Amino acid sequence: MPHAKKRTPRVEEVRSYVQGVAKNLVAKLYGPDGPTWGTPLTDIEDLLLDVRQILTEEMLAQGLARQAAALDRAPHVARCCPTCQQPLACDGRNERILQTRAGEAQWAEPEGYCRRCRRSFFPSSAGPRH
Repeated sequence: MPHAKKRTPRVEEVRSYVQGVAKNLVAKLYGPDGPTWGTPLTDIEDLLLDVRQILTEEMLAQGLARQAAALDRAPHVARCCPTCQQPLACDGRNERILQTRAGEAQWAEPEGYCRRCRRSFFPSSAGPRH
């Protein structure tokens, strides 16, 4: 099957794995013979777009959750106030919901508070919250 678009090297590294997952999903959705003969292309497309949306939402949620959980392994500067550079405890969590190009993203983002500057900030954005 021709590739419609050249993907990034990172995506190309997992291409064969994703193709295997796709083969498995088609078998689970339609059985070994694929869609029933005569199934309209739009029906097939609608189902696959729904699967793509779930996959995108799930990968986005897991990626953001893992990033938030990795704060302890982030560079020291990520746990410092971006204004005065004082080290901070980032014990708080802030439930975030954002609309992204891939759909809605929801996660608990680490939150730090600088007593000196009297501001909260989120290490992933490295900027003060006003």
